Amino acid sequence: MDKQKQIRNISFIGSGNVASHLALAFIKEGLNIAEVYSPTVAHAKQFAQQVDCDVVNGPNSLNPNVDLILVSVPDSIIREAFEGLQKSEGIIAHTSGFSSIEVLSSAKHFGVFYPLQTFTKNKEIDLSDVPFCIEGNNQEIEALLKELAGKLSKDVQYINSEDRRYLHLAAVMVNNFTNHLYHIAGDILKEKGISLDLLLPLIRETANKIKTLGPEQAQTGPAKRNDTSTISEHEKMLSNLPEYRELYHLISMQIRNKYHG
Repeated sequence: MDKQKQIRNISFIGSGNVASHLALAFIKEGLNIAEVYSPTVAHAKQFAQQVDCDVVNGPNSLNPNVDLILVSVPDSIIREAFEGLQKSEGIIAHTSGFSSIEVLSSAKHFGVFYPLQTFTKNKEIDLSDVPFCIEGNNQEIEALLKELAGKLSKDVQYINSEDRRYLHLAAVMVNNFTNHLYHIAGDILKEKGISLDLLLPLIRETANKIKTLGPEQAQTGPAKRNDTSTISEHEKMLSNLPEYRELYHLISMQIRNKYHG
């Protein structure tokens, strides 16, 4: 590739949460979204209306001369979605935290463009402090992807595929798992007619403490104190919710074992 080249024209395979947020962010930076293909035609049309691009009926129909084709689909179908793009002269990159760069290795120029954040459609997000984890099949591709990510975020770094998989695992725990705990808390409070909003200051402070103390020092609560009486009473209160009680018990025991052996 031309070392002076910049990424200006981008197409997408996939039109979900990640693709939508990235496309809109690219447009704000003056970049062009050329085409989109999605297995779900309705989603592709909605995406195309948002970003004013063309819809194609298959990956083979994408223009192979765009600067970048971003594959933003579930991990299980990345390879399938990528088939037919091997002759592309541009870069082909996926946005997955889990899949290896090697899933794209039959392409001429390939890489990874992974924004480490949770995305929901119709929920705006400031990408400027979102870590972008970049990997390329050579230094030139890596530099181009880093330059592109730098238009969106001030936190851009190289992360290899092995480390990115562990980063993704940790991200699932701090995001998906904690969000599920929020859901459980909401269920418990809803049964008593109490608003989940009362917990929002606590949620914010818990997250803020991580920045200065780290998780180990920030830990509080009955399990940290080895308050077996309170733990037992809490478990009784969850007797009509056995799955939640089991989860409460498991996490409490892990915290107790960590701080009290």
